[in-house]
Amino acid sequence: MRLRLLLAYDGSRYSGWQIQEAAKAPLTIQGEGEKALGRLCACPVRLFGSGRTDAGVHAHGQVAHVDVPDSRAGLPWRHALNCLLPPDIRVLSAEEAHPRFHARLDALHKTYVYDLWQDRAFVPPRLAPYVWACGPVSLPPMREALRMLLGEHDFASLQNAGTPLEGTVRRILEGDLTECPAEEFLPPHLPRIRLRITANGFLKQMVRNIAGLLVACGTGKLMPDAIPAILTACDRQALPSPTAPPQGLALAHVTYPDPAA
Repeated sequence: MRLRLLLAYDGSRYSGWQIQEAAKAPLTIQGEGEKALGRLCACPVRLFGSGRTDAGVHAHGQVAHVDVPDSRAGLPWRHALNCLLPPDIRVLSAEEAHPRFHARLDALHKTYVYDLWQDRAFVPPRLAPYVWACGPVSLPPMREALRMLLGEHDFASLQNAGTPLEGTVRRILEGDLTECPAEEFLPPHLPRIRLRITANGFLKQMVRNIAGLLVACGTGKLMPDAIPAILTACDRQALPSPTAPPQGLALAHVTYPDPAA
């Protein structure tokens, strides 16, 4: 039987999603998931995720699938897994999937969010592991820059070195920057800013490079009209801004075809 899982996790102490083959393998989300599933299935299993979040990156809605023995079909999977998983990994839902469902190959598009904290005076401790304390930024040039990234482009200049791919063309379907409501119980402060971006696929650390690029525009270090030339170069060396840190990033949602369609 194939299970479809919806996962949320705090990636702070993990070396990303993917299991790493090493003598002393670091903690990964996939590794912890397979350990719990293996105990319930009484046999080794392989957990497939919709995408490989990097070290320190979080998820609100990671989708995964796994094949489990039919003899275990009646288990209360969500409850059972949450009893075995570390508290920073939670199963939000677990349901039987079509035998051919594939969490990565069937995904139509993914949505990521990246949170920026503007106030240099303080960062709330409960938010510190989940924001980039980048300091004050101006939204108008950031929104102009984001608008230039919408649509289909070769995003090789926004890709960090990693797994070789057949191509680097991706389509960004939607992107927006919003000011979040003021944090309750805190003194007056600059608002937290959330970048939300949806695409048919992302290159390695592409969203973090976009966040770094937008902050560079929002602090006046880069003009938005430089972006077409950066994209045309198809070279990471053409991107003058740094890769944003991982803790501000979270995989928010994965969209799949409507099975009823």
